[in-house]
Amino acid sequence: MKLEFGFQAFYYICYDGIIKEVKQIGDELDKYISDNSYAPDMVLDKTTLSFINTENLKCRVRSRYQATSNLKSPIEYNVMTMIYEIPMPQSELIETPEEELPTYIGKALLKVLESQNAPVKIRKQFDRERFISDVRDFFVNVKGCKL
Repeated sequence: MKLEFGFQAFYYICYDGIIKEVKQIGDELDKYISDNSYAPDMVLDKTTLSFINTENLKCRVRSRYQATSNLKSPIEYNVMTMIYEIPMPQSELIETPEEELPTYIGKALLKVLESQNAPVKIRKQFDRERFISDVRDFFVNVKGCKL
């Protein structure tokens, strides 16, 4: 499973430096969990953690599951993605000192992951507790954050 950080690009566009740093954290987290399978009984290609500027938009209350179908064969799917929307007010993000950025990101991610279940379509197959534990281990043991 690939993990991807996504941004509500329009609202964060002026802050390329911060976005690059956060995406680097996302790439490191992806490498850390890439060998693990959290839904062994099904194909889950990607998990997207989408950061939403809550000063302009509201986040979804629940995570969602999206399957992109193959245009040549509508019953086949190319990419199956689980999407969590992470509230990330722009003012808080830009005021966070660079050395505290991993801690801020880790707390925001874990708050959402711990409070939301996996989407209904994959809830029984997805090992949510192990996924949360691995994300927490990454931020505490690899990045040195105090969560």
